[in-house]
Amino acid sequence: MDGSKTVDAKLHEVLDILASLKGVHHAFYLTDGMKTEVRRLEKENAGRGPIAVHNEGVLECLKRGHVACIVKGKSFRPPPHPTVVLRDDHGKVIGKELLPGQKAEHLPGKKVLMLGKDFVVYYDGNRAPNARFVLPSIPFKEVAGIDGTSEVVSSSPSSLADLYIKRSAGLPDDPKLASVLVGFDI
Repeated sequence: MDGSKTVDAKLHEVLDILASLKGVHHAFYLTDGMKTEVRRLEKENAGRGPIAVHNEGVLECLKRGHVACIVKGKSFRPPPHPTVVLRDDHGKVIGKELLPGQKAEHLPGKKVLMLGKDFVVYYDGNRAPNARFVLPSIPFKEVAGIDGTSEVVSSSPSSLADLYIKRSAGLPDDPKLASVLVGFDI
């Protein structure tokens, strides 16, 4: 088997595994044009709103040689760690998403402030003037476990990029379904 057939077979294997996961409704690869537009949307979106949102995870996915997209529903497994953190101007985590069943930990000298039911902010009385939300890259064990894949990361795109991806793939904008990007090298 030559190198291109091996890569094609591996890409097909990854997509088959992604499509077979519980809660996945669609699985496909982003085109180069889609990657360019998602990168633009995420960079442009970072400065909108009262608090900056840096989608580091999606930008990390887009650095990989291959970027798959799954469109998932509520029955998809939870992530292995928080998908959103709040960092102060020194990069220190001052808030984070709570995963299902997780409770806010109490830290010495910090007040626990809940934003909704699943986000906690740890407040020490000081203002964080340049705080920003960061969406980090998340491991994706199902692809990382495939022989021949490397540098596997995943992340959820912003709502604008999610809508763009769904429309580009010819999918309806169903608010009950969300996209997740999985970037990897072979």
